[in-house]
Amino acid sequence: MKIIIAGDGEVGFYLAKLLEKEYQDITLIDTQSDKLAQVEKKLGIATVIGDSTSYKVLKEAGVEQADLLIAVTSSESSNITTCLIGKKLGARLTIARINNMEYLVDKDTLDLHDLGIDELISPESLAAREVKYMLKSPALTEIFNLYKKDLYMLGLRLEEDTSIVNKTIAESARLISNKSFMIVAILRNGKTLIPTGELQLLKEDILYFVASDEGKEKVLEYAGKKPIQIKNILVIGGSKTGKYIALRLSKYYHIKLIEKNLERCNYLAKEIPNVQFICGDGADVNLLEEEQISQYDAVISVTGNAETNIFSCLLAKDLGIKKTIAMVENIGLFDYSQKMGVDTLINKKMAAANFIFRNILKGRVLTQLYGIDAEIQEFILKENSKIINLPIKDLHFPKNAIISGVIRNDKGYITLGDFELKANDRVFVFSLPQSNKEVTSFFK
Repeated sequence: MKIIIAGDGEVGFYLAKLLEKEYQDITLIDTQSDKLAQVEKKLGIATVIGDSTSYKVLKEAGVEQADLLIAVTSSESSNITTCLIGKKLGARLTIARINNMEYLVDKDTLDLHDLGIDELISPESLAAREVKYMLKSPALTEIFNLYKKDLYMLGLRLEEDTSIVNKTIAESARLISNKSFMIVAILRNGKTLIPTGELQLLKEDILYFVASDEGKEKVLEYAGKKPIQIKNILVIGGSKTGKYIALRLSKYYHIKLIEKNLERCNYLAKEIPNVQFICGDGADVNLLEEEQISQYDAVISVTGNAETNIFSCLLAKDLGIKKTIAMVENIGLFDYSQKMGVDTLINKKMAAANFIFRNILKGRVLTQLYGIDAEIQEFILKENSKIINLPIKDLHFPKNAIISGVIRNDKGYITLGDFELKANDRVFVFSLPQSNKEVTSFFK
């Protein structure tokens, strides 16, 4: 597959970094030669300097043979123009990053697909969607569907007063009343571990599970988590992400939003009538105390400053807030944020990249997880596979990888040791990067 990415900003670079692991023919276009030099050095992919709205630049990048053209510059108009020209020149599939939500909301009036843009993405809107989804299961740090409503990936932090702390996974398995979930990865002190039965569970571990629909509640019971009710939410930061979050959540929750720019605050108040607005600094302790931050069920901090977001959430947590969510653009801060106790992290570029991975490319790698090295891969077993009709425990599966769920006849199954794989099974695997090639070879 030949892929062209226009825009070497945060989203473009992150996409290129993820895609180059899976696809060999990637070209990145940008106007800044110093950025492209760094890309060539770090990723070793082809680059073209120039404006992606130029048909000559697109031709130099090989757009006529492109299977996928992704335009994610900071300019919405450039992204749309790039895709329109690219499609005309022969790009098979085009994706444009946009800021104007009218394109997404009012597709009947202006369907850009008819003009040559196959998909529109808004990183801010996707991050807001993640927040909305997380608030449905606030006791978790992370949740998404692996497959429809049959298999889920769940993440949660292990508290010190939980009965499974200091027990091995094998010992804690006695507390599992049915086979509706399994632990597939553990994040401990910044290191990702693929579990074995002898691994001891420790306080502050972040556990990742695969669970069936009924298993979601069982996971909370197993980890000693009580259900959390969310009614009142404080949003800190009137950024585009903050605006979309307030718009999405105001239908279901009581929302108050703090924004320090008066002009922006007044603009948002006109755009979102069902939300209360406070003009002030979300990092001002006195303001947060004045607004009685402790009375809220959740605090979501999405200013343009990661440190402010982390600080606000840590303060909220210290005051007893049940759920905190911080937007952190610097992935290097993820480990620090999680160690300090922020419940959930969101990242716009990861939200955009994961959307493209799962919904557009639909390749073997399904998604990237926040803060951990493990990837989720998907394989479909052929009828002549040598690993079917054998218990998983007898397969000699590669180290640092674990078979973590199966879809069979459109139904989800949890793959514990005695489970036998069958032909045409859709198999999900958690693995660390060093084991990916071995895992791929195993299924071949």
